[in-house]
Amino acid sequence: MNLEAGIRFIVVLVIFGVTNYLMMLRRYENDIKKKKYLQQEKISRLYPKGSFIF
Repeated sequence: MNLEAGIRFIVVLVIFGVTNYLMMLRRYENDIKKKKYLQQEKISRLYPKGSFIF
């Protein structure tokens, strides 16, 4: 009985760790997308529409 409870506890910890990792990975990817978009927005403000740079 005690061994079974220990194995269940380890399985719960592994499942919790995997879900936590996946959530952190998704948040990291979203943050990268946001930073890239903001960088493009900042660059586009430097060069207004209709201007042409050689």
